[in-house]
Amino acid sequence: MSSSRLALFAVVVLAALNACIDFVQIRATHRTAIARPPPLRRYSFIDEDYPPRMPLPSARRAVKLTLEDSVRYSLFSPEAYDEWLWTATVGDGNVHYGPTRRLFVVSVTHQLHCMRSIREALEQDAVPHGHQIPHLTHCLNFIRMSTLCAADITLEPPDAFARNYTSDRAGGEHVCMDWPAFYEDMKRNSLEWDMFRNQQSNAMNTNMRHVHEW
Repeated sequence: MSSSRLALFAVVVLAALNACIDFVQIRATHRTAIARPPPLRRYSFIDEDYPPRMPLPSARRAVKLTLEDSVRYSLFSPEAYDEWLWTATVGDGNVHYGPTRRLFVVSVTHQLHCMRSIREALEQDAVPHGHQIPHLTHCLNFIRMSTLCAADITLEPPDAFARNYTSDRAGGEHVCMDWPAFYEDMKRNSLEWDMFRNQQSNAMNTNMRHVHEW
């Protein structure tokens, strides 16, 4: 093969490889764009037109967590109520989105609420009764389904059920949602909701004042 033909062949091969690389990059970019949720302004928040998951503007990548027992979050200690209460987010555990600040419940805050309710039921002297029974039944079932939904298949150490957790508290390492960012965004949404309500209240008071003056 002459040198000119060899050079032409090399150019064709390089052009084909470049086209293949460009095609792969375009497909990867397209897949990333499709997987990325659209911005909130794209949703009307009317009927079913809202994102399936809470957007986390301040979220970082997933974080690692080594499970370990804690001297906190007991069942019966005097400070147990306050310690478990601090697992709650700022506000009422709900979020508000859209032009009308539509209300949504967040699954993880629902789960934490259920755990606090179960702990309080275990602490009380009386047997659960009245509305408490269906509420606790709902909470246990909700946590059961949430656990199955999360489906964390991290492999635990083989002595997970036999370890003396008093002296050896650490367990397996898990990859988790960036929960500090979640708490930050829940706080931000709660403050924005308070600001929205204050603006609505001030506007209503102004309108009422104008009506009386007229």
